[in-house]
Amino acid sequence: MIDRIWAQVSAPRARADVTGFSDVTGALDVAAAALADPGRQAADRTGAGRASGGGDDGEDRAGRHADGPRGGHPHDGHGERGGQDGGDSGEAGQVEHDEHGGMELPGGLPMADLGEDRDGLMLDRLHVSLGPVLPDWPSGLVVHLLVQGDVIQEARAEVLDRDHGAAFWNADNAVVRELDGIGRFLAVAGWADESARARRVRDALLAGAPTEQVAGVATATVRRLRRSRTLRWLVGGIGTGTADVSAQLEARLAAVEAAMTDRATAPPTHVAADALPDLLVGAEFAAARLIVAVLDPDTEPVETREGVLRG
Repeated sequence: MIDRIWAQVSAPRARADVTGFSDVTGALDVAAAALADPGRQAADRTGAGRASGGGDDGEDRAGRHADGPRGGHPHDGHGERGGQDGGDSGEAGQVEHDEHGGMELPGGLPMADLGEDRDGLMLDRLHVSLGPVLPDWPSGLVVHLLVQGDVIQEARAEVLDRDHGAAFWNADNAVVRELDGIGRFLAVAGWADESARARRVRDALLAGAPTEQVAGVATATVRRLRRSRTLRWLVGGIGTGTADVSAQLEARLAAVEAAMTDRATAPPTHVAADALPDLLVGAEFAAARLIVAVLDPDTEPVETREGVLRG
């Protein structure tokens, strides 16, 4: 998945693979030097290699990627069949190829078919995937959607590499997780300034700052969000039940406010990624990103999540 996305990035570019925390600073220095090196960028345009000097990055000397044409269809990063897993495109891909009379879209995407929508009209049914690499998107999450008109008709969720690594969120840093989710939600909603404030508080707490040191900024941020008529107008009426965006946002704001003032309150739940399809079907496609962001689904390894606040 990473290699396919990398192949779609145009020059000037630099890639450095980080395998551990101690590698971060050195990797960024190497990448910065590669971006500033005209000779290296010229070599990269002919298929030379990564910022780390690691040789072949999946392209031949003509700049073509091993998985298909460089700069191909923007959905190539989600697999060969428009959102299906990337490693099993043979038989199923041939079935789709045959069903459409031999027609095939770039990147192996299935052609749209027709189906009756909720108003009885015959509209195209499009296969669309969200993730795993999107700004402010849960780590490793891929949501495969069947969209008709502007409505999600079917959904399927998966988490890539879920069984690798250990869980990060637990009961001890639950409020930090709420700030992380609020920051992501506000970024998706387009309120960059408040998103940055929430993330600054999150980062300070992760760095060990005492609660009283950041409480003023956190509570002021919560109050601004609650007072915002624009935000209420933006998210009002989106989602129902567990997926009610306004209700979920208020629950997360209340959890942060309580943590900053030492008041006990029931923390909001975090739905499992497997529960997302039922919550997305019937929603408008434009609302899907907001619903996923406010739900902040749990994508961490199952076996290490004891004590994590989740539904």
